[in-house]
Amino acid sequence: MALLSIIVPVYNVAPYLEEGLNSLLKQDLRDIEIICVDDKSTDNSLQILQKYSSLDNRLILIQHNQNKGLSATRNTGIKNAKGKYIAFFDPDDSVESNMYSSMIRRMEEDSCDIIMCGFRTFPDNHTVIPNFPTEPCSPYDFIRQNKKIHSSNDLCFSWRFLFKRQFLTEKKLSFIEEIRYAEDMVFNFNALMQANRVTMLPQPLYNYRVNNPTSIMKQKYNPFMEDGLERQVKEKRRIISTYRVDSYTPITMDMSEDIIKRFTTMLFNNLWNNSQEVDKKKGVKRIINMPMIRKASQVVGFRNIYPSWKEYMFYLAIKFRISSLVYKLYFKS
Repeated sequence: MALLSIIVPVYNVAPYLEEGLNSLLKQDLRDIEIICVDDKSTDNSLQILQKYSSLDNRLILIQHNQNKGLSATRNTGIKNAKGKYIAFFDPDDSVESNMYSSMIRRMEEDSCDIIMCGFRTFPDNHTVIPNFPTEPCSPYDFIRQNKKIHSSNDLCFSWRFLFKRQFLTEKKLSFIEEIRYAEDMVFNFNALMQANRVTMLPQPLYNYRVNNPTSIMKQKYNPFMEDGLERQVKEKRRIISTYRVDSYTPITMDMSEDIIKRFTTMLFNNLWNNSQEVDKKKGVKRIINMPMIRKASQVVGFRNIYPSWKEYMFYLAIKFRISSLVYKLYFKS
């Protein structure tokens, strides 16, 4: 049994796949299994995986017979993992050679269920260290000092976490397969709140590519965005309520402000880029009536969270669901 299982969901990443796999195979930790799950790629990603699996028996290849999405692909990896620890890796990225050995060493020293680390974006070389304690603690103490968990994305990206496999199994933790956009924070958040002890390494050990034009986050139009964001917000509200997270950090307010300031922009841009939806006014009406946006506007109330009055008037039009004004301000201004 390997010490570490690294789960690699693969879908149409051929230009970057070899670089990503090479960074995993060059880890100073040798006792690993690399579970690559091909989600019915249509480029030559599968051929690259077949070549690598024939060269190194630590690479295990699993093929989906149909495209199922990122959540389902990661779940396939979890079900097939044999390691004591589980990590996730996106194949258009890379990792430092000591990433997993450093994280496992710290996990074992501190007897933690979960550990996370910082990351560095490339090619722009921007370092991101999340605002969490670097000493082992309970999940409540872990989140207490972070007032902007949602808007800072400090719980996003499952690839910067390492989990005990036994913990994931005992808690029956998996990705929600119906969420096919922005699914990772829900998984991370749910796992975090059920852990006994967690900690963080404040080093940028993961290298996150930000110039992949085929990335789901770079697509001009994503058909799963509206449903994915709605479902993940609903699940986050459930977690917040179940574990009384607002008693420790103002996550509901932070999330609501972020929904209004960032999610609405994402959704309107997505609508604009949807060539199949000709009636944009109808689309605007649908978006501003989404339950997550209506609830967020209730939480934000009449506070001005914008730097300009024009933006504030735009928010008020959303709050009162004046779709014609929202359309005019956003698409005609």
